[in-house]
Amino acid sequence: MTFSIQNILGFVVGALVYFGVLIVVERALRGRMKIVFRYAAIALTTGVFFYALQKYVPNHARAVELAKAAIAITAAGCVFYEQHRKGQERPIAERWKKIVGVTLALAAITAYFNGFSFGYPRYYHRWDQYHYYMGAKYFPELGYKNLYKCAAIAEDELGTLKVELDRPAGDVAAPTQVVDMRAEMRDPDKKVRDLPGQFASEFGGDNLLVPVQPILAHPEQCRDLFSATRWEAYKNDVAFFRVVSGKQYWTDMQKDHGFNPPPVWTIAGKVFSELAPTSVQFMQFLATLDLIYLAGMFIVLWWGFGWRVFAAGAIFWGCQSSAPFYWTGGAFLRQDWLFFSVLSVACIRRRHFKVAGAALVYAGLLRIFPGLVVIGTLVPVLAHVVEKRRMHADHRRMLVGGCLAAALLIPLSVALTAKDSYKTFFQHTIQTHDKTPLTNHMGLQVVVAHKFFEFEKPGIRSAEEREAYLRSLPNAETSPLRYLAPIRFPIRLATGKSSGQMEFVRDDKLTDPFKTWKDLRNERYAKYRVIAWAIVGVSLGFFIMVAHRIRSLWVAQCLGQLFVILLSQLTCYYYSFMILAAPLIRLRPRIEVGLYGLAAVTQIIWMNSQFNDNKYTLLTLVSLAFCYGILGLFWRREAVTSPALKDDEASPAVKAAAS
Repeated sequence: MTFSIQNILGFVVGALVYFGVLIVVERALRGRMKIVFRYAAIALTTGVFFYALQKYVPNHARAVELAKAAIAITAAGCVFYEQHRKGQERPIAERWKKIVGVTLALAAITAYFNGFSFGYPRYYHRWDQYHYYMGAKYFPELGYKNLYKCAAIAEDELGTLKVELDRPAGDVAAPTQVVDMRAEMRDPDKKVRDLPGQFASEFGGDNLLVPVQPILAHPEQCRDLFSATRWEAYKNDVAFFRVVSGKQYWTDMQKDHGFNPPPVWTIAGKVFSELAPTSVQFMQFLATLDLIYLAGMFIVLWWGFGWRVFAAGAIFWGCQSSAPFYWTGGAFLRQDWLFFSVLSVACIRRRHFKVAGAALVYAGLLRIFPGLVVIGTLVPVLAHVVEKRRMHADHRRMLVGGCLAAALLIPLSVALTAKDSYKTFFQHTIQTHDKTPLTNHMGLQVVVAHKFFEFEKPGIRSAEEREAYLRSLPNAETSPLRYLAPIRFPIRLATGKSSGQMEFVRDDKLTDPFKTWKDLRNERYAKYRVIAWAIVGVSLGFFIMVAHRIRSLWVAQCLGQLFVILLSQLTCYYYSFMILAAPLIRLRPRIEVGLYGLAAVTQIIWMNSQFNDNKYTLLTLVSLAFCYGILGLFWRREAVTSPALKDDEASPAVKAAAS
């Protein structure tokens, strides 16, 4: 729904009057009645807000986005009010702060789950679970490259199946449906992702969409990988996912980018996937594993840093838009790395250094990029070695825990997958997949490769000529550039095919509509790669100066999330790692407002950006700016002698630095 200026003014005036009445009544009451009124006012305000959302915003997804932004802004407002009361020497009681903080945290978690309207029937993510369940269970046969190719051959062999659908309430017999899988595979327009690069020379590149007919011509290339028993089990599992997904959803699933986790993830993935054959109930069970990990993450935050860090982390995590429920909710073991990343930081502060080292290594082996925070951890370690000519005992314990974890996990992953699993993982994920731009990628590489501006076209000498030129561009009627037409600028927002943006270069006539977009993005990054590495170098130098002053392992590890943005190109849903900023509010309380502001800004970007490449580039920029901001807050000299750091006893090196 689009609101007029009158509607917006009416909402603002109404809100001011409403809160004015609440304040007047609250000040008039005394004793127990005031406490009861506060509880009632909170409940009434919450109810009015969500009633208004339901009434005026019928689109559920947009209502959730507005709710997330409102929760984040409310949390920031509460912090400002807390500081206001503190300045008046009338501090708010800790009990009230805890009640409000935990309440907002629970509201944010509810908003993350879309108010428990999941979007995935029966709460399991068919798309994601297909990739991770099948990839783990059949890794010895499929590896990293045969997921779609073998599914096409299996579906072609399955032919026509008569399947039972979900029984409607009150019906005695379940309805049936006939699915002709062979006919679907033989459709001339059928395409799958060419993960092996088998047809790269024919279609001009790796990891592109290709017609399925050449694959079906050689079924032995998959059948020979399986034993007879495993092949039949595999076909049954393919049939299950095809039936529960529906034709179009299944077709789109075969155009994704495959099974990509490192071999260590496959340890747990294979153990759980082989517990039972495919069924709706078993897929729901697998989806609950992430819920356990998420609950554990919040428990660890509270245990390691207190209720306030838990509340701040939960509010940010639930309200930010980079990693919403949409991508990985109801999936299979997609939050394990996040739990162990948070566990590592909490264990450092609680002085369980061996567990912290093991958790950090496990998180890194589960997804590679979480290990980049170790760059932050190494700075105080190396500083101590340089100054004292020996490794501190705490640092040594953490190193021992990490080495033991690696010594156990890597050989076990090889035993459960294949001898060359790490080699094929490197070839598929690092060499090929990471060099295949996706529209929901985030990271410094995305920012460098995205063309925001271009110089004004030569020959335009008047506002009229410029306006005519802008009107000639694609999507001129909806472009924000139309508002700038009367103004002369030496540069302008990039548009047209020269911009390389998906809005202008997507070509549905190609076998892979995004091939041109991918090529242009890779070319632009190759051209400006030196800028990216210069930014990384300057950032590393600044980081070393800051972390050297702090000397705290857990602080440096939290700040090290900066290098995840600088050195990796991740799909957006992994940006939940930024919850690692929440523990830092113990030392820099101003970061709390920044976290809530970041969450609200990401929602504004999400709601006002139509095309993914623009959207996720902007989200990367604000995330990067936030990381630089919190790093700057620790630049100040008094951070070294902060009482909070002394209380944490993160390392004896802290006391040495303070003295």
